[in-house]
Amino acid sequence: MPSLVAPAALCLSLVLPSQELAQDAPTFPPTTALAEGLSPDALAGLEAMVQGFVDDREIVGAELMVIQSGRTVLHEAYGWSDLEAELPLQKGSVFCVRSMTKPLIGTAVLMLVDDRVLSLDDKVAEHLPAFDVDGAREITIEQLLRHTSGLPMSLILSSDLDTLLSGGGIQAVAALGAAHGPDTPPGTAFEYSDQGTDTLTALIGAVTGAPPEDFLRARILEPLGMTSSTFLMTEDDPLRARALSKYAGTAGSWVRFWSPEDPPLFPFFLGSQGLYASLEDYARFLTFWLDKGRAPGGALGRERLLGTRFQRKALTPTQLPFPGSTAFPGVTTHYGMLMQLWMSASEEPELVAFGHSGSDGTYAWAFPEHDAIVLYFTQSRGTLTGLRVEEALGELFLGVPYDTNLAAPPFDDYLGYYYEGGDDRYRTIVRDGEDLALEILGTAVVPLTFIGDDSWKLRPQPSSVIVFDRDDQGSVIGYHIGDHFEFRLQPEGDLPTVAELCRRVTGYHRIDLLESVGPVRMTAELAMESADIEGDFTMVIAAPRRLRADATMGAESEQIVVDGERVEVATSLEPANRVEGDRAASLCTDIPQARYGDWRQWFEDVEVIQRIQSPKGAVLLVRAGKLTSPCTTFYVEEATGCVIRQDSRVHLPFGILGQELSFGDYQDVGGMQLPTKSETRLAMNGVGAIVTTFTNFELGVELDEDTFQLVADGVEGPPPTDDEADPGPSGGDDTD
Repeated sequence: MPSLVAPAALCLSLVLPSQELAQDAPTFPPTTALAEGLSPDALAGLEAMVQGFVDDREIVGAELMVIQSGRTVLHEAYGWSDLEAELPLQKGSVFCVRSMTKPLIGTAVLMLVDDRVLSLDDKVAEHLPAFDVDGAREITIEQLLRHTSGLPMSLILSSDLDTLLSGGGIQAVAALGAAHGPDTPPGTAFEYSDQGTDTLTALIGAVTGAPPEDFLRARILEPLGMTSSTFLMTEDDPLRARALSKYAGTAGSWVRFWSPEDPPLFPFFLGSQGLYASLEDYARFLTFWLDKGRAPGGALGRERLLGTRFQRKALTPTQLPFPGSTAFPGVTTHYGMLMQLWMSASEEPELVAFGHSGSDGTYAWAFPEHDAIVLYFTQSRGTLTGLRVEEALGELFLGVPYDTNLAAPPFDDYLGYYYEGGDDRYRTIVRDGEDLALEILGTAVVPLTFIGDDSWKLRPQPSSVIVFDRDDQGSVIGYHIGDHFEFRLQPEGDLPTVAELCRRVTGYHRIDLLESVGPVRMTAELAMESADIEGDFTMVIAAPRRLRADATMGAESEQIVVDGERVEVATSLEPANRVEGDRAASLCTDIPQARYGDWRQWFEDVEVIQRIQSPKGAVLLVRAGKLTSPCTTFYVEEATGCVIRQDSRVHLPFGILGQELSFGDYQDVGGMQLPTKSETRLAMNGVGAIVTTFTNFELGVELDEDTFQLVADGVEGPPPTDDEADPGPSGGDDTD
């Protein structure tokens, strides 16, 4: 019983703050829908929908990519890159993403604010003298980022771009807005504005002293590995080989207005709409946002390219109404800082997705809660098919979570014992609630998720996959994880029966004498050498099913009472309360009376599984419980019936841990054989061994009426908590 020798509060205090796991650069390796917990049917429906758009000539062509947890679940191309020449659209094509350029401009401006080169409250006129005129003088950088500056949608439509190029390019475009002035007082209304974004682009150039695209390339494209992106599709740009013809029109009537053989669409970079990018490149950019501003790479503590507080600002909705449409169920559209937002339609809206769309028919969504990205790019200007894609994404990500285990073969195919061979201790495939799980003695119970073809990923470590092997008749005969094989274990025919072994154990330990000798009080010293902590431990046991344990280590303490089926717990972290469910059941069967008694009276099912050899002779491994849940395993010396070890699980405030309990230095206590020394090892790094050394045994002690009671009758404690979650690392939000 680990909590009797290592207070749960102490174990909790030893959990170190989690460290961020190293990640490789996001190259989005392929995976399957089942492997990532997505509905294959919903994904197939999404594919069929996009193919239907092409078949019905609602679009010319499209490329679709679905990324979950950094892995590509779906990546397909549909239709034509050039309709007239009937050239099929290929994966890896480069699209003009138009307004999807805006989030990169917003990111670049926020980087300059993070660098303290700019401030969100700065007047634009402080950096662009053309704005130092009546009307435009009060426009701030934040208003431009939020489309609340009052500047109009665009002023270049009635201008000659070549003339603007000779007049300073993007600086000349910004000057148009300064001369025109805002249509509404700055900060009073939302008005989507290419003009405002182009003004920010000019601002980047003014404060960096270089073309704005140079800053974006050095601070965004290169660090993120966006090698298939460009800001000007010049005639000698090698990406032209992957560029697509552009079309405008309506369903069934598409007219090409640009081809890769034509001169550049824009003679200079427009931050409102000039970016060309592949789907994978834009996914890298959205991954950077999902990763809270970090650069990709495998090093712990990867370089932060943008402070978290600016990310939060950018993803906080503008308070003024944003007239956007969406097909996501229960979601409303909003706008942040040059980023489209989709928020839950509730009293306290939460971010559901962020991203942007482009007028040439490109769309991108990132779903933070699901760690998912979806990109749907067409070259069909004017299409609204992105809204119908949102309908499918609502089913894929925003509906009832898909349980991939529903697609699995019957769990009974896999339940049973496995081992490498020889004296390797057995492992078990068990049911754990609604899950199939791998039980590793004294270490962990690892839930599994079905990913197809007899393959199951380890949920806490998705890169590890168990593949079950079958014989010609279809029976499971083992499993492998990479090159590591485990074989189906059938208990040997010459093992003792459960009845025979129970007689040996009870005959050796004589725990039945507890009824005649009366209650026994045992006192012990606790020592955790790894932490240089010592403590005291007292345990009282009485027939038939009564126990009280009091442990203290430093400032931490724990009390446990078992009285028949009644279990109560109090620690320095929780007030006295009655516990129920799995935690109570574990404590009820983890007392000396159960360990050394007739196991059949304490456990639903008992089976002798395996014989292994130790320096002192043969040891029998006995499983106390069914395959319908994780169980306790006892290690018993075959010759004597002495219990020398117990592997089980312990319920702690922060989760459930595997534990190994070893017993030694047995001595006669009123005719009973009880250990004077035990050693507990929890499956938690940094804790080390916890040694309990019993220094005194008192027989027939007189007890108070409330010895086996912590909670007064009629007093309700806090509701019981059966935290079945695996104890994983937990870290707080990133801060600058």
